Amino acid sequence: MTYGDISRVRSTMHAVEPQSKGPLTRVYVCQVGAARFQNHCIVNTPKKKQKQSSGTKKKEELARVENRVALLFGTINKERVDQSRKKARTSLSSSREDEKMCDVAKVQAVWEPPMQKPTLNGKHYDEECLLSTYVGDADKKSKKETATDRAIRVAGWLGLQPLGWMFSYADEDRHEDGDALPVHGRDSVVGAKLQIETMKLRGREEGCKFVTLALDGRVGATEAFQLSDVCVQMVAENVLSPPMVDESKQSTRFLTLRDPVVVSGEETKRLDSVLLLVNTAMLSHVGLYSGGAKAPVGGNVKRGSGALLVKTRKRILAALDQGNGALQELCDFDVLLALDSLIGREESEKLC
Repeated sequence: MTYGDISRVRSTMHAVEPQSKGPLTRVYVCQVGAARFQNHCIVNTPKKKQKQSSGTKKKEELARVENRVALLFGTINKERVDQSRKKARTSLSSSREDEKMCDVAKVQAVWEPPMQKPTLNGKHYDEECLLSTYVGDADKKSKKETATDRAIRVAGWLGLQPLGWMFSYADEDRHEDGDALPVHGRDSVVGAKLQIETMKLRGREEGCKFVTLALDGRVGATEAFQLSDVCVQMVAENVLSPPMVDESKQSTRFLTLRDPVVVSGEETKRLDSVLLLVNTAMLSHVGLYSGGAKAPVGGNVKRGSGALLVKTRKRILAALDQGNGALQELCDFDVLLALDSLIGREESEKLC
């Protein structure tokens, strides 16, 4: 094989390099939705077991985390890159047209697919509940509307679009070293697949504005990332595949590739997932369809089925009778989805 042949073969390989910027400059995460999501990750311990244990340490050991996933709905907005203190303006001040603008994502609702089934005693979240139903190509959609289809439909009526996903983790190994990384290889592949379907749904230019949020199920600490262009491309070409779910594996940070890639000028089949991520600034706000800052931490619907809780029904009926507070009760995406299944599509669209 000549040098020219080697050069041509190498030119067909993906060159994986760190990507410093993504389509989004920052993301505003709904603090109410994130707190609710973390609350749902905590598995309640039976009272009998709690009585048998004594001491604070033993009680803490009973708290178990079942990792979950959620789809993020919101809006893409433009704002100034520099969000520092506003300068005093006079008639001689230059116009703001010359100020640099950027795209930001604002998460207005966090939706958790019903009937999630985490594996390995809750260690691995159930990504199939999203991947199997989140299809961006209309031709491939099944005739029967899935829960994900319904969530996207109702979100569209509210002026919201899918702009990311969130997952929880409780792995000690993600923080055991100095260079801690909450998003591992498996998470990157799942996020890339969801972004690909979003690009089919909304077009390449808008669909690439997609974020991945990693939440520590134990304490609620959250970090935001975007996936690099080469990551999405390699997943689309089936170069990257998620590692097998195996309890013996301590970490899935490093991916074993089917085909070699070029990293720092060298060919390799072992890839560090940190090269697939783009750090993204994250700010907090209260989402428009989170139920408000005073909404119950546990939510207004059943975690498993998504149906309205009895106390939620009573609260909505009381607000309607009194003619006060009904709008606030209905500004909850989970409540609107539950009502959609009760009152039908036509009435639900009018309500939204």
